[in-house]
Amino acid sequence: MSNDTTPKGITALIYRDSLGIDFSNRGISAQVTEVTVIGPGIDPIFPASKERPAVRIVTGESFDGGITIHAVPVTAEGEPAPWYMFGGTFIFSSDSRFRAAAGHYGALPLHDRQE
Repeated sequence: MSNDTTPKGITALIYRDSLGIDFSNRGISAQVTEVTVIGPGIDPIFPASKERPAVRIVTGESFDGGITIHAVPVTAEGEPAPWYMFGGTFIFSSDSRFRAAAGHYGALPLHDRQE
């Protein structure tokens, strides 16, 4: 039996502004080009790593009653989750499991900016 607690999921690419400006205030998108999407309904295939940190998909409700979907970095167990905001980057994977987890085909905003 393995004691490995590394989160596992599917990989997604980070898409950023073509000017290369970091609007994330040194968030994970300023440091890497890929992430590992983890969470319910996502097959645990690839382990998260320093090169591909773990993010999870968050679904919520907007002020006008619509649905919002975005991704946030996963914090270590036992640590308080910081409040993140949109830093200008998106994540996407052509893997059909990403589409199923996101609920639509397309890129998701990555909320990795902290102030």
